[in-house]
Amino acid sequence: MTLKEKIEARLPEWRERVKRLVKESGDVKVGDVTIAQVYGGMRGVKSLVTDISYVDPVEGIRLRGYTIPELL
Repeated sequence: MTLKEKIEARLPEWRERVKRLVKESGDVKVGDVTIAQVYGGMRGVKSLVTDISYVDPVEGIRLRGYTIPELL
């Protein structure tokens, strides 16, 4: 399976997750920007949404699911 096929297979799940987030928390403030603004056009808003990395409270930075030591 190619990378493109793997991503295409996951897209419906990701889209549903974003749709649910906007529906349930669209009015939650993120600084001076709402989640609905982030996913609804970003007109005049400087920001970035990414699912590539996150900070685990125990293991630290995880990049695409891997810790820094695992990547090294």
